Amino acid sequence: MNINYKKSLLFTTLILSTQILYAQSKFNDYFIDSADHCVDVSGFLNAGFGFLPVPILITEPAVGLGGGLVGVFFHGQQKERVVVDSTAHFENNKNLPPVMTAIAGAYTENGTWLTMIAHQGSYLNDRLRYTGAVGYISPNLTFYGGNVLDAGEYEFNMKGFVTFHELLFRPVAKVPMFAGFNYVYFNNDVSFDTKTPELGKLEEENNLGGLNLVGMWDSRNNTFTPTKGIMSATEFGVFDKALGGDNDYWNFSHRTYFYQPIIKEKLFSGYRLNYAAKWGDSVPFYELPFINLRGIQALRYQDHNALTLETEWRWQFTKRWSAVGFAGAGFTAPKIDQFDFSKGQYAVGGGFRYFIAKEYGLHAGIDIARGPEVWAWYLTVGSNWFR
Repeated sequence: MNINYKKSLLFTTLILSTQILYAQSKFNDYFIDSADHCVDVSGFLNAGFGFLPVPILITEPAVGLGGGLVGVFFHGQQKERVVVDSTAHFENNKNLPPVMTAIAGAYTENGTWLTMIAHQGSYLNDRLRYTGAVGYISPNLTFYGGNVLDAGEYEFNMKGFVTFHELLFRPVAKVPMFAGFNYVYFNNDVSFDTKTPELGKLEEENNLGGLNLVGMWDSRNNTFTPTKGIMSATEFGVFDKALGGDNDYWNFSHRTYFYQPIIKEKLFSGYRLNYAAKWGDSVPFYELPFINLRGIQALRYQDHNALTLETEWRWQFTKRWSAVGFAGAGFTAPKIDQFDFSKGQYAVGGGFRYFIAKEYGLHAGIDIARGPEVWAWYLTVGSNWFR
């Protein structure tokens, strides 16, 4: 019995040791880069079950501190990916964004919450791109008046089911030009904390339904953290009762992101231009374009026209770590010919990045920014200019 006991104990120890060594080996395969022995999740994302839990740290001043979790599932392995100049691109100049599905949930200190499932994919060797999302959101925000109310701070909530779908087609395989459309629907119920006669007309269930034509040029060498190329997209469309909404108005937006390396593998620059306009007799107050910059609260500066300019520079001081600096300016106007460029809103900031997935060119880190009124910090995964 004693001999059998010792044999059993030895056998169990061997089995456990084998399992520990196997687990350690798998951990190294999935989360440690074999070249520099640093933490890297490329192996995990390349696996058939590449599921990446990404914590959400919400620091947006408009909704307060909060958090949540996004589970990102990477569908399959990209076979032709190579790494050059601290980023990832593909053989034969193919820009093949990975196919991803994400499930998200988040909550903030002012009671804002959301739950959502989204999918983004590139198909037929990037001849077809699809982005879609379905969710329920309930943000508590502040409207700062203007246009429909006197200047002030009006706390409000809007909640409801929202869905977005965009389909883009590349007519010529070797030309990174896309055309298509997107559709958005929001079953929105608006309510204000302060009960006044002026606010009564804005409190209602206000459905939105909009269809936009889209044209896009995308020559970026990577969709997560680009270092070279241009992404330029224009949308023009209409929100209409026939599309499921309660309001009729027009929509136009344009965004251009230009990326240029300055010193090979060391210094990278980016430049951003965003312009948005909505016009008509019944544009909802929460749909008015606003200045979108790190360091400025969402919806803080709104009007029928909004223009944002920003530049970001990144210094790759080691193979894995880099420092980021950025500065931007924003302007609003009731009409496109009424911009006053002497009265802009400005924000500056900086942060750091860690090269977390080498084969995907994915950097992640933290930014700290200062706007006209507040300090803010942001957890950034990939590019801050995400669309």
